[in-house]
Amino acid sequence: MKKTITLYLVCLTTVTAGWAQAVGIGTSNPQEKLHIAGANSSIRIDGLNSSNNSENSGGTDLYNVVVDSDGNLSLADRSGAIFSQNALSAPVVVQTAFDSDTNSSELYTRTFTLTQRAYVVVTYYMSMEFESYDGASKLVDGRTKIAHNYWYLGDGENPDTSKKFGTTSTVYTNENCDTASGYIYNSRSVTMPLDAGTYSIHLNGEVNGGGLSSDASFRVTFGDMDRLDIHAIYL
Repeated sequence: MKKTITLYLVCLTTVTAGWAQAVGIGTSNPQEKLHIAGANSSIRIDGLNSSNNSENSGGTDLYNVVVDSDGNLSLADRSGAIFSQNALSAPVVVQTAFDSDTNSSELYTRTFTLTQRAYVVVTYYMSMEFESYDGASKLVDGRTKIAHNYWYLGDGENPDTSKKFGTTSTVYTNENCDTASGYIYNSRSVTMPLDAGTYSIHLNGEVNGGGLSSDASFRVTFGDMDRLDIHAIYL
């Protein structure tokens, strides 16, 4: 009886050691801890299917599987729009300082959260209307005036003003003549990789060109029409 027990123990130890080294499915010579051989080999995890996981919408679409720092597999969040609509509740007027040629103001702040690392695509367009300093008349002095838009990336509350993103500009000049009516627009799209966390977009409007003399001062009304789109492409 003792010999039989000893034999069982030897066999169990041998099998356990074999499983600890490598497991082969479709192969008797596994090259890794788990080796599934065959040109059409695959692996199925029911916890990732459309019946058990809200990130899997079924159909013929494919979904990205990601791995965390512990090696756990899960489905990535679905890429798509985080924010897509007008961002300004009301137009914002930015005037040149009466004795200076440059002035700027924050037009809006929009906060968003990423659940995992992603490429973030930020696109905005902003309408502009150039007028005299007090807004009482159209500009017909023939002097060159510039309006800039750009945004800072923030932590959900405070912008990092050390770097501007999405800078774009319009140069405007007009003399007393027939002109086309309608809005002028600034627009820009920027793509950047960001880690999981909370961020904010701080869009600014800036005017430049009114410092030659007091009558050269002017104003720009930003955002009679505007739009901000923030899309996440999860990796």
